[in-house]
Amino acid sequence: MIDWWSGRSRREQVLLGVMGALVAGFLFWFGVAAPLRGAAQDASAHLTRALADEAVVDSAVAEIARLGETAPTRSRTASVDSLVAETAAAAGLEVIRIEPAPDGQGVQAVVSGSSTTVLPWIALLQAEHAIAARHLTLLKGDVGMLDVDATFVGAAP
Repeated sequence: MIDWWSGRSRREQVLLGVMGALVAGFLFWFGVAAPLRGAAQDASAHLTRALADEAVVDSAVAEIARLGETAPTRSRTASVDSLVAETAAAAGLEVIRIEPAPDGQGVQAVVSGSSTTVLPWIALLQAEHAIAARHLTLLKGDVGMLDVDATFVGAAP
């Protein structure tokens, strides 16, 4: 290799050196710098999405805490269907239908509302009124909305 290099004229050595530097720069840019920049942009976008998701979860947690603090504990003299209807309306959910469950145990309710309100409402029923969802179907509605078809049963007093 040294003999080959020594056999080149000074002008050829300069041209080969410049060509080698350009090839090395090309390989560095497209082999290292551009992929790292793309990875950094992907990580930034992922962080933005994660922070948005965290904000939604924090909002839901705050809503659960707010509902838990402001909702008075009801006596067990109220019926399950009336408690489901009252708490759904208080949570801002649209009550579509509440009727006795087909098997005669509990009530079947169909409600619609914001995805950040539905699950805190169900948690409130369980925590404050001892009403559990025995069957629960969530269907994605419009943007940020959920349709809920659930069978609720009350715990023994």
